[in-house]
Amino acid sequence: MQETNAIRMERNFKANPARVFATLTKRESVSLWLGPSDEYKVTVHDWDCKPRGRYRVQFDTPEGVTHIVVGEFREVTPDTRLSFTWTWEGQPVIDSLVAFELKPEGTGTHLLLTHEGFPDAEMRGHHEQGWVGTLDRLSRAVA
Repeated sequence: MQETNAIRMERNFKANPARVFATLTKRESVSLWLGPSDEYKVTVHDWDCKPRGRYRVQFDTPEGVTHIVVGEFREVTPDTRLSFTWTWEGQPVIDSLVAFELKPEGTGTHLLLTHEGFPDAEMRGHHEQGWVGTLDRLSRAVA
């Protein structure tokens, strides 16, 4: 049974899993894909992409509001899976987990994104909008 407060999205990319994984995991490419739209300024303060490594990413909205997400990488399996915790700095800690699963599909990649552990449907809805934009940006970043 799927958790009602979980996000599950699938996308196909024309790039192979190695390219998609490299884009997801290299610090210098994070600002190209992470964020709900190109109107946000994304600053990567920390991105230690290894199991138990930490990250800290700042999003500045077009309206001038700053949001910072922090977490710990749980699984980093080359070309296959990336997972990490997700917490908004300065907000109550929720036990949410983001995972990207990559599978070859022809010469491209099938990606499954899950984000689970939201306390309610409203918070899930806000994040779902952000992930739609993020996957759109990821598609452009791997092209």
